[in-house]
Amino acid sequence: MAEDYYKTLGIKKSASDADVKKAYRRLARKLHPDFNPGDKTSEDKFKQVSEAYEVLSNPEKRKMYDMYGTAQAPPGGAGGFGGFGGFDFGNVDFQGFDFSKNQGRGKDFSDIFSDLFTSKKKNQAPPQRGQDIQHTVTLTFFEAIHGMTMNFKVDRSQTCTECKGFQKIKSPKNTCGNCGGSGKTKVHQGNMVFETGCRACSGRGFFDSRECSKCRGKGLLPFAEKIKVQIPGGVQNGTRVRVPGKGEAALFGGQPGDLYIITKVADHDFFERKGENLYCQIPITFVEATLGAKVEVPTIDGHATIKIPQGTQNGQKFRIRGKGVPALRGQQVGDQFVEVVINVPRIRDERSKELLREFEELNKENPRESLYLSRK
Repeated sequence: MAEDYYKTLGIKKSASDADVKKAYRRLARKLHPDFNPGDKTSEDKFKQVSEAYEVLSNPEKRKMYDMYGTAQAPPGGAGGFGGFGGFDFGNVDFQGFDFSKNQGRGKDFSDIFSDLFTSKKKNQAPPQRGQDIQHTVTLTFFEAIHGMTMNFKVDRSQTCTECKGFQKIKSPKNTCGNCGGSGKTKVHQGNMVFETGCRACSGRGFFDSRECSKCRGKGLLPFAEKIKVQIPGGVQNGTRVRVPGKGEAALFGGQPGDLYIITKVADHDFFERKGENLYCQIPITFVEATLGAKVEVPTIDGHATIKIPQGTQNGQKFRIRGKGVPALRGQQVGDQFVEVVINVPRIRDERSKELLREFEELNKENPRESLYLSRK
């Protein structure tokens, strides 16, 4: 027995149970013979640390030790390793024992030691996230620009109400044949015998192995759901609108996937969209282009009036600010660009012809003059 268990673990007498456990784990990993093969000093210190922890981790033994400076360990070394398998290494002779080799008795001691220091349940599947779903919807040109609320049905899955997505349900306790229902098994390592949690049943002593009959072990059930989705203004072809949690259900307590609405937008006869801007063409008369005019133009919000200056040329573009498409993110709004197309009139009478000839005589102009000059 160590002369001072608190000194052996490097803690104060007022240390809490958590401090005792923390100090022991730190020293055990440092001094364990498996990590210090052939080091007799580390082996002896490890035995002292184990003995100190056996006493100080047990409330009754610690109280006895604090009062009388000694504590009598119960038979079998209960309390040793403080909940890590019930082993007492204080009275074990490690001399001549090779911790680094398998010795034909199963796995090596380092694996056992690793098992003792983990609290995770084995053979239990981790939570899984449900798969995402894509659903394509077709919108009119104006529905995509202004946004809308849609109601439609989605075929997805939901977690089985019987097994809660774990694929199996609790049945009458089926005793584990590996441990006989005790939840513990013995492991032989050389001349030593260790007791550890049964791997076959994860230390429970029984199996919950009955497959869920409602979902036939799949953990999920088919489900058709009517949902309402707000399509924001400004979407275009291929925009993905996310609806959280409306994808496929998840197994083993995981989060469901998401639903993604993929938008498909129909073309428009008058407007052409490029990003947040709209483009269109309007016809104007020869007189309007020549003398200038005010022309009314359709917009997505009604009508707007633009001013055609004198001498406007065919194909000239005019901008109407703020009459485009609202940005999908942010407060920005695009513009509308109007291209004018001059409509050449058909001459139906001689008087109109005379007026045009008179106009041409008064306004001498040769639009092809530059072509002749370029040949010289």
